[in-house]
Amino acid sequence: MLILGVGLGIASYPTGRVELLYLGVFLAVVPLVALAFVRFRKQRMAVVRRFTPAIAETGHPVDVRVEVRNLGSSRTGEARWRDQLPFAPYGTDSSRLRPLAKFRGALGQNSAIQVDYGVQPPRRGIVEIGPLVVDFADPFGLANGELTVGETQKLVVAPAINPLPITGKSINADDGSARALQRRSSGSEDEIMAREYRYGDPLRRVHWRSSAHRGELMVRQEEQRSHAKATIVLDTHRAGFRDAGRASADEAESDTFEWCLSFTASLALHLQRTGFSVQIVETGYRQLASPEHRTEFLHSLAAIELVNSSGGASGPGYLSLRTDSGRAHGSLFAVVADAEVHTVERLADQRAGFDRAIAFVVNPHNDSVLDALRRAGWNCLVVRSTDDPAEVWRAATDSYRKRYARA
Repeated sequence: MLILGVGLGIASYPTGRVELLYLGVFLAVVPLVALAFVRFRKQRMAVVRRFTPAIAETGHPVDVRVEVRNLGSSRTGEARWRDQLPFAPYGTDSSRLRPLAKFRGALGQNSAIQVDYGVQPPRRGIVEIGPLVVDFADPFGLANGELTVGETQKLVVAPAINPLPITGKSINADDGSARALQRRSSGSEDEIMAREYRYGDPLRRVHWRSSAHRGELMVRQEEQRSHAKATIVLDTHRAGFRDAGRASADEAESDTFEWCLSFTASLALHLQRTGFSVQIVETGYRQLASPEHRTEFLHSLAAIELVNSSGGASGPGYLSLRTDSGRAHGSLFAVVADAEVHTVERLADQRAGFDRAIAFVVNPHNDSVLDALRRAGWNCLVVRSTDDPAEVWRAATDSYRKRYARA
């Protein structure tokens, strides 16, 4: 239109046709006006995203609900929207955004719209979703503009948490010397301490004499229980994973480590549900929160990274699994790959302090780790990063049952 307008303006002089000049000016001015409309039109919008679930898991779908609100003093026109993603396809499909009424406060109707889309994060991490991009044009569709709306929002992507099967009493919080300890706080029924009944207390613990005396339900406190203990050792040294390489937006640094992390998380939450008090010990510096606080634990799982080894002990407390003399030490689990020599030696030294010890050796390139741990009394399982964690856990409990049945 610009070229044609200039050409008609020039042609109007030799031909003496004024209407050609008018038409040329019109054709030249209209696209300039459209460009100015798009360039200088002030549009103010706000965006809020809500993720379901709030903490995603690797390879699982996440529903994203985006609320787009017009904060301007005029109505918006027809537009299209797309949200930017940190992984392939790096953006959502472009979709229609209907016109929004002018801003009349946070509760104003028709000034906001909700749009939805789904994503499936290919790897764990704390990723940035957004910003939202709004594409709009002038009323004649001659010029297009692009408006970046809002800031990015963090999406926490934890490793996949797999439900592990309940496999009977082979590895159980009530098994062997790791069962909950019972001890009485007083010798006679008259001296039994009682407290008010709380929701969830078993009725068998109701102390009827105290209840009748107080006029409300009272329960006995003569039994105090201490949870069975389970310790999980996770190797986080980069040198212990042969496939560790440069991470990309769509690929993890080490598939082996990702499987170890997913299995560790699944095992920790499974043991906790079955009555264990769970402690996770890392061979590198501490990065994981306690499984007792699920939200913080999942956040730390999303953010954890492989660390460089110092080539030896990481300090005076390196991989020190403290146990109390004369008490049951519970169960010990190790999740490793091609662990370094000093890590294997420390695991072997710590074996004697626990009732049972099971090592999950993932994608080993040789038998050095397996041989050393087996000589120290560990029950070892060779695992591939393609194995189903539920089947691995079932195999571990079956192996443990067979081994100690023979013993």
